[in-house]
Amino acid sequence: MLHTLIKHDLKALQAFVAIVECQGVTAAQDRLNMSQSAISTHLAHLEESLGVTLCRRGRAGFALTKAGHQLYEACTLLLQATSEFHREVQNIKWHRSVLSGTLRIGLVEYLSPDFERILGQVIACAYQNYPELRLSIDVCTAQDIETTIATNQMDLGIGYYTSLLKNLRYQLVFEQRQNLYCHVNHPATKSEGLSLNKLKEDYAWVHNSYADIPAGTGIEGGITTATAHKQASALLFIRAGSHIGFLPKYMAEPYVQSGQLVTLLPQQATYVLNYYTVTRPTPDPRVNWFLGQLSTLLP
Repeated sequence: MLHTLIKHDLKALQAFVAIVECQGVTAAQDRLNMSQSAISTHLAHLEESLGVTLCRRGRAGFALTKAGHQLYEACTLLLQATSEFHREVQNIKWHRSVLSGTLRIGLVEYLSPDFERILGQVIACAYQNYPELRLSIDVCTAQDIETTIATNQMDLGIGYYTSLLKNLRYQLVFEQRQNLYCHVNHPATKSEGLSLNKLKEDYAWVHNSYADIPAGTGIEGGITTATAHKQASALLFIRAGSHIGFLPKYMAEPYVQSGQLVTLLPQQATYVLNYYTVTRPTPDPRVNWFLGQLSTLLP
């Protein structure tokens, strides 16, 4: 019976459902916008194909047979599934038509390896499913990301921020631990009774202009004689042995493992840097799709 029904045109099944719900062929005409003869043809075709009588009509009124009840229940499930299938197909067609053009993305340097892996998955998904979509990615400072998004030169950014602008929309995506480091030969490594105050008073710090230390932590640098506008620049000063400064833990770890850098007061001189996606308050569908994919993959 199932194989037979699958071969039927959905219109015949829809007509049968209308006949049942309107309690007769005549009453179903307005709902289906069909002639009585066309509806009767659909009903006769179903009964002949299935080899059963589906309903009885006469002076006693309209009534379904047992087989008619069974078919009506099956049709209800089928038409619900068909409707859901239609919505999904329309959704696919909508995405393919809307997700085109160029999505402009700005990233800060040195994202965590785990986040870069997730970002790579989203990029691969974009090109696999939406051939008309193009991605343009630039690496720039967190402040430049905010500026270019606000002035419509960029659509989506990912960066670290301690204060959020009211005219943009932010969504936290991951956190990154920052620790204080120095070169293995830096005098601080040989200092007895090392403390935050001693570090501030006795040694030169590199100031990271790209990410302010959250207020109230008490670990702001003391004697600042160097400024780094990117993390790679901060690493350069620290590896030179001339300064102490903050670096992402994952970035400094290979140098610590190889014996080039030392972590200073890891329980005290540490803070978390929050990374956010940045968009305009009303992003377009391409941005919303990208953010949705990130949310799905993030832990």
